[in-house]
Amino acid sequence: MSATDSAEGPPQRTSRLVLALLALLALTALEVAVVSLPVDRTARITALCGLAMTEALLVLVTFLRIGRQSRLVRLAIFAPLVLGPGFGVALMLDAAFRVTQR
Repeated sequence: MSATDSAEGPPQRTSRLVLALLALLALTALEVAVVSLPVDRTARITALCGLAMTEALLVLVTFLRIGRQSRLVRLAIFAPLVLGPGFGVALMLDAAFRVTQR
């Protein structure tokens, strides 16, 4: 146990974890709702990628306590988390654009 664990009381930590779990539940419900929306496929994929990145960020910050790591470690974790789906969405949008131009 680190010094920050003892400074933050169990009730405060428990309430923060419960709040994070409720947020994950809400994000999952949003994902299910997005799947059934009558929107274009590319918009649906973009929304789902954004929700997945938000869920991953929430897990990293809340459960893995990435905010307490050094700046270099945070950058090494957040860069692929943002760049990977970002490149994927850009490629999907480009492919959708090329298909509609034929």
